[in-house]
Amino acid sequence: MGFGIGYLGVFFLAVGVASALWRRKRIFDRTNLCGVQRFPSYWAKLGIKAKDGMLGFASLIFLTAGILILANRYEDSWGWIILMPVYLYMLFIVIGS
Repeated sequence: MGFGIGYLGVFFLAVGVASALWRRKRIFDRTNLCGVQRFPSYWAKLGIKAKDGMLGFASLIFLTAGILILANRYEDSWGWIILMPVYLYMLFIVIGS
């Protein structure tokens, strides 16, 4: 793994954080003073909720990928703390199969 893979991990983390913040801002903009979200119609609500769900899922994927890339890159110093539970979970899946 070269030096550039660290930049890719940081880029994935930045995209994940930005999309998570964007999702939260979208929800905040729809909320009134009483904390109730307002939608123009039921179908608009379904579409908006689906978009928010996909945005949240994408942010989770980007954050996980960024953390795993950086943990794999810096496994010698601090990455083993993050990768050890991942490796143990993979071992659990392999033994359980």
